[in-house]
This record gives sequence, C-alpha cells and structure tokens, in this order.
Amino acid sequence: MIGALVIMFYVCLFLFTWGTVLAFLSSWRDGCLHKDLLEVKSGLGWVFLNIKNFAQLFFNRTVYRHARSYWMYYALLMLFMILIMQSNI
Repeated sequence: MIGALVIMFYVCLFLFTWGTVLAFLSSWRDGCLHKDLLEVKSGLGWVFLNIKNFAQLFFNRTVYRHARSYWMYYALLMLFMILIMQSNI
C-alpha cells in the first residue's frame, strides 16, 4: 500500500515539474520574463479569472452550508476509507 502511495507521489511530482517547466518556457517565449511584475500580473489576469470562476462554482454558500450540516457523515466516510486502506486484504 505504501508503494502505491509512493508511486502516486512521484507521478504527481513528475506532472507538477513538467507543468512548471512548460509554464516557464511559455512565459519566456511570450516575453513575460523580461517584463516588469505589473505587466506579468495583467498579462496573466485571465488565469486568475479562470481559477476564481472555478472556485466560485464549488466553494459557495450552498456547498458550505451542506458541508456544515453533514460534516459527521463525511468524517465517517473518511474513517471508513482509512480503515480500508489499513486492512491487509
């Protein structure tokens, strides 16, 4: 079980590293690395808006109210998942 988690960690680390390298490469090709910080912030404004719109879809009052009402069921689900992962079947 630990081996699977280690493999998942390395896959995530590889994808994160590859994405970071590609982001720096595209920024360099666009010339953003040579501009000052304000121009970079304004040039990457669409990224901020996409992240904000995604966050507003999932992290709003309705979801917060639901999670606050049913937190004990989610905690029970997490405990069951931990028990399943701890079993040696």
